[in-house]
Amino acid sequence: MQQVGWRALAATVIVVGTIAAIALRWWYTRGNSLPPVSAAVIVLLAVVAVVVVLLGLRVRRAVRERTVTDPIGAARILVLGQAAALTGAAHIGYFLAVLLLSLPRVQAPEPREQAFASGVAILAGGVLVAAGLFAQWCCKVPPEDEDDGPAPG
Repeated sequence: MQQVGWRALAATVIVVGTIAAIALRWWYTRGNSLPPVSAAVIVLLAVVAVVVVLLGLRVRRAVRERTVTDPIGAARILVLGQAAALTGAAHIGYFLAVLLLSLPRVQAPEPREQAFASGVAILAGGVLVAAGLFAQWCCKVPPEDEDDGPAPG
């Protein structure tokens, strides 16, 4: 299975950030305020990151001990890690757009709080990306030993 690399993650951040910046800028120029950054989103991103890391560690332990009894389950955790990394990158792009649109008005209390909250949300998205990449790494199967087979000849 193909791994999610840094190029795909960077492209996700750029594409989502650009679309979010355009959409939020349009929304703001219509006289609306930017949507608030909820603390629940930050907590949820962190909780999902912890779950992804724990599941990745479980697979890593099974792979290291060569006791993988459910290869489909391990593949599902691999895909979960990849999805978590891409989701974290999408959140980074969105909250980066919110941060950049909040910075010009940072003197006012509400945009200052929004800029701080979006900065924390960017960090939480980064933690989710790291957790996803870690789970993806945990699911790597080491190469088979050459010494395990029958002796030649």
